[in-house]
Amino acid sequence: MSKNASCIAVLDVGRTNKKLLIYDMNLNQVDSVFATIDDVSQGTENHEPVEAVTRFFLDSLTDMAKRYNIKVISISTYGGTFVCLDENGNLAVPALSGSTDPGEAFHTDFDAFIGDPRNIQRRMATPRMPYLSVIARGIYYVKTHYHEGFARTRTILGLPQYYGFLLTGKTGMDITYIGTHTGLWDFEKMTFSEVRESLGVKDLIPQKVSNSWEILGTLKPEIARQTGLSDDVIVTMGVHDSNAAMVPFLIREPHDFVLVSTGSMCVVMHPVPEPRLTEDEIGEMVYFNLDGFGGVFKTALFVAGLEFDLYMGFLEGTHGRRDHPDFNPELIEDILKRGNEFILPAIVPFGMYMHSPARFIEGDKIFTLEQVFSGQGPAFINDYERTYNILMLSMALHTRKAMLRAGIAPGKRAIIAGGFSHNTLFTRLIAALFPESPVMCTDLNEATALGAAILGLAAHEGVSPKMLAERFSSHPEQIPVTPFTGLEEYVAAFERHMEKTSQ
Repeated sequence: MSKNASCIAVLDVGRTNKKLLIYDMNLNQVDSVFATIDDVSQGTENHEPVEAVTRFFLDSLTDMAKRYNIKVISISTYGGTFVCLDENGNLAVPALSGSTDPGEAFHTDFDAFIGDPRNIQRRMATPRMPYLSVIARGIYYVKTHYHEGFARTRTILGLPQYYGFLLTGKTGMDITYIGTHTGLWDFEKMTFSEVRESLGVKDLIPQKVSNSWEILGTLKPEIARQTGLSDDVIVTMGVHDSNAAMVPFLIREPHDFVLVSTGSMCVVMHPVPEPRLTEDEIGEMVYFNLDGFGGVFKTALFVAGLEFDLYMGFLEGTHGRRDHPDFNPELIEDILKRGNEFILPAIVPFGMYMHSPARFIEGDKIFTLEQVFSGQGPAFINDYERTYNILMLSMALHTRKAMLRAGIAPGKRAIIAGGFSHNTLFTRLIAALFPESPVMCTDLNEATALGAAILGLAAHEGVSPKMLAERFSSHPEQIPVTPFTGLEEYVAAFERHMEKTSQ
């Protein structure tokens, strides 16, 4: 493309992979670069690698500026992460990662300070998540563990807005980031919750809550000089990544739909008319997000990709391979017919079965994860392809639970995006589990980055993202339903095992 053609740069900050992608003004991805940058372990804490990400981002922008006429920068990051800045705009305390485990005593102390977690979930749509993945809990941790640093804090920003601040020197807050499992937003009143006052941070968090496609500012002169970009490049307010992934579907999908976004996390999202949880959902990993257009979507999630990778690493060590075997319906049928071989979640206690320890079952024998990993597991472990298929059944059934929690029902479309959308076995299993709901695989690559690019284009043109639906095409593929014999019985047995261990 011509060097003079205007472009959008997207910084897509994932848990592990950090990406810079370039889109043209027709929302075609024309270039990308990524780096794998993990959290930094510091004793009992994990810290966000903000310095390394910033270096990657600025170096990549400098390189891209030589080839593309970048006019706007849009930033997307995962949720649950905040940054405390002092009066000079420097870190007042380390940027804590949401993966930091503060221990149960801390959570109990926070609950005593803030009130019944069930009421918090009802009103603020924020479950009692493990680790520090709730911003209100993270702020409380900083207050109680970094007294001096917190005393020097003058501004608290969400992670997308922090990177925007580094580029522009301006501070802000977008609706999607404050409205996703922060404990700081009251979904009944649709305003900041009283937790903000209880934590003493009312004057530290930007008061104005903006749309994700509003302009935060333009590049600081020093950033423009460093990267070779013009100082009139605009930077958007920033967006939560799950919300960014929803944007292409919210503005183009005419049907009631459930989005199954797969990756390190499997995040299942369903636009709903109002944020109401049933009593049996209180205490579960179910919550609501604000979608940026004034609506809400119900969300359920679990750590799919991470758990899958841990098992695949074990299989590689056992069999010397970690490939994805071809879809073999006869093998699935045999596993279902036998009906007594299971891999039960969860290695990572974060999801629909967060109170259940991972274990393997063969017949009437139960094997702990420690036994399996030490070579004392079930006989089926010796068969790579059989174990792989049992594992994929486990992944599909965990996803099924999340889809039910999010509100899938007969007739509602289910759209699978992300890494597992390319796994034929997984998609066929989901289609078989929901035969009365059309199950589609999206043809949109990098839905999160595309959503952020749409927001950047909206900011550049001064329009609502909803006016850009015709700028990109989408032709999802419907997955055929394979009528697996014995699937219902296998699902019922799986759930019975889960009920026994959650009691």
